[in-house]
This record gives sequence, structure tokens and C-alpha cells, in this order.
Amino acid sequence: MRTTARPELEATPALNRSGAATRVAAWWRSPWTVAAVVLLAYLLWVGAYVATGHSAQDFIVIGKAAVLRSNASPLIHYDPRYYYTDRLGYDGQYCYFIAVDPVRARFYMDWPAYRYTRIAYPLLARALALGQTQLIPDTLILINLLAMAGGTLALAAWLRRRGRSPWLALIYGLSLGLFIAVNGDLTEPMAYALVALAVYLLDFGGRRRVLWAALCFGVAVLTRETAAIFAVVYGCALALQGIRAPTGGTPATRDAVLARLREVVGAARRNWRPAALLLGVALAPYALYKLFLWVWLGSLGVPPAMRPELVPFAGMLAHWPLQGLQIVVVDCVILPALICAGMGLWALARGSRSVAVWALLVNVLFLVVLLPADSFIDHFAAARISTGVVLAALYAVPAFDELTGTKRLWLLACTLLWMMFLPLQIIGLLHATPAGYH
Repeated sequence: MRTTARPELEATPALNRSGAATRVAAWWRSPWTVAAVVLLAYLLWVGAYVATGHSAQDFIVIGKAAVLRSNASPLIHYDPRYYYTDRLGYDGQYCYFIAVDPVRARFYMDWPAYRYTRIAYPLLARALALGQTQLIPDTLILINLLAMAGGTLALAAWLRRRGRSPWLALIYGLSLGLFIAVNGDLTEPMAYALVALAVYLLDFGGRRRVLWAALCFGVAVLTRETAAIFAVVYGCALALQGIRAPTGGTPATRDAVLARLREVVGAARRNWRPAALLLGVALAPYALYKLFLWVWLGSLGVPPAMRPELVPFAGMLAHWPLQGLQIVVVDCVILPALICAGMGLWALARGSRSVAVWALLVNVLFLVVLLPADSFIDHFAAARISTGVVLAALYAVPAFDELTGTKRLWLLACTLLWMMFLPLQIIGLLHATPAGYH
């Protein structure tokens, strides 16, 4: 007897194919996928670095001059059998010294109160190592690898919630400045991962979003003080929430200006509690800790060489005529920052009220335009210091999309400039002479 095929069974293969395609598409759009790609990239890098004869100790870049500065600590000392590849060392050595001997590390520092300001990262490394000093080089690396994945995840999740591709977060995760920071046991990966988490929580964190975001900002500022830029800008935006956008063509009469001022004051009165909570929790621990450093070390930790310039780009002009490394800084730091600043000013001129645009402009101002001369010595310093510009630029994508109709030539140009020297940096590090015992 002839039987009739059931339509639902005939459709099963097509349904299966459709379900598989849906799962693949969901996987591709997942922020977790983007974070996993960044983590895998850094794991491959660490593996390649170790395979060329390097070790976890090489990430620290300990300088011979630094360990010879004192004999105060039995845990920090000069070892004649150890090959020091750099006489002065790099900033990661101070994180290592604090993690190894938090109290006596000050005797091995150029500016103790300044170096101790970034306390969260080395103390976390010490805690993860359970006080075992031989494990601290590994925990310093581990924290930064997790921070790179976590910061990328928070940014990618924010972008997706804003209707943008989470893959834009790769620009942050693979940026030159953060790569340098990971390879130098520096504080930027952890600090800006906390900033990214804070911004996500502030926008999508639910009823207690301000408190959770403030706590993240607070730890971020204690990891690296430049994270305070985001905390201050977002706190001020919270205070001024609810102000109407200016009406185009309105004459700037005395009455109009006074009405605008009254509106601003009224918004601040309505919003002062959440704004005070965010700014207080984010900045008060840092201020109290600076007071402690002043009592303990006799300094607030702001060396003259690290103070912002008053004249735009005076720090870069101090190196005139520019040498090879300063030209690299112009290409991979200053030019993309100027492009971002131009987009930000255009957005403001068109009436944008995006807090991300303000955060971008303030980051460009303090982390590029007014940087002191010491920060422009080479791209190692300038690229990692300006990480806040890269992060803020990605938060400004939705606002800039409204201006350009999602034509992101500005972002393409900035990305090429930010990453153009990354391959050369990788090759140079792989061919560098390993430290250690030879």
C-alpha cells in the first residue's frame, strides 16, 4: 500500500540546517566570541614569546640600576648571575617590586609616591600568588591576560546592546598600547577593563547600576589614575541628566543664557545623589590613599616630569627636531587622536549630547594634547598612556554613526594608524635577547 510522506518529516533537514545557521550566527554575534578571540591571540603570543627563549621574568624588564638602588629588601636584590637586558628597566618593575615586598619596595623606586599610586594591580598579583614571590611574575601576566579578555567582553557586550557589531571591540583588544602594556606587566589592561565594566554597568546594570559602576571606577583609579577621566566625565553627565538639547537657531540673549543656567542648576539639584555616589565612591578612596602616601612618604606623588603641559603639544615639541621614535608617536598616537577630536567637535557642533563624545575629547586633551615631554620619548609610553582614547572612541561610535550614516572612514583611518606598528613591535620583541641566567 502506498503511504503519504509526512510534511513535517520532509522539512526536518531544512529545519536542522536553519537551526544550525541560527546557532552559528548567534555564536558569531556573541561578545564572548570576541573576547575568546582576543584571549586566544594573547595566549598564542605568550606561547610564541616563551618558545623563543623568553620567560615570565622578561615581561617585568628589571633594570640593573633599580635593584642596585638599595639593600633594604631581602627579596629585591642584585643577582650577578642574572642577565639584565636593560640598565634602567621599565615601569613594570615597580609593580613587581610592590608585589614582592609592598613595604620596602619604595627604596628601589625613582618616585615612590608616584609608583605606589597604582597599587591595585601589584597587590592583586601578590594575593593570587598567595605570597609566593616566585609565582608573582606569572600572576602579573595572568591578571593582564584575563583583563584583556574581560575588558574586550564588557566593551563588546556594550556595543551589541547599542546595536553595533561586537567585533569592533577587537580594535581595543588588539591595540598597540595594550599589547605593550601586557608585554611589560603594566597597569593599563586591568585599569581599562574595569572602566569598560563600569560603563557597561552604568548603562545596563539595573537598579544598583550607579553603585556597581562606582566601585569598578574606584578600583580602576587605584590601578591607574588616568581612569579617573572616565569617572569624572560620566559622573558629571549623571549630574546633568535630563537637560534638554539646545534648540537650533535660538538667539543667545541674556534671558536665554539665564534660563539655560537655571535648567542646569535644576538638573544638578535633581541628580546630585546618584552623581555624588558615583564620584564619591570612584574618587574618594584614591584621595584618601594619596593622603596616606603623603603621610607615609612625604609626597603626593606628582613628579614634575609627569605634570600636564599648559601649551598644547609642548611635550612633543620639546623633542624637536623629531627623531624616529617620536615620528612613530605622531603616526600611531597623535594623528588618530586628532581625527577623533575632529569627529567629537563635529558631533558637539551638530547638537550631540553623548557622554561618550565628551569622554573622548577629555581623554584626547589630557592623554595626548597636554602630555608632558617624558611621555613622548617613544611609542612605548605614548601608545599605552593614550589607551583611554581608543576605548572612548569606540564608545563614541553610535554618536558618530548618527553623523555619518554608519560610514566609518574615520574609524578605519584611526584603526590603521593605531595598529600600523603592531607587527613590527611583535617581531622586535621576539628577536630581543632574553633576560635570565645565561
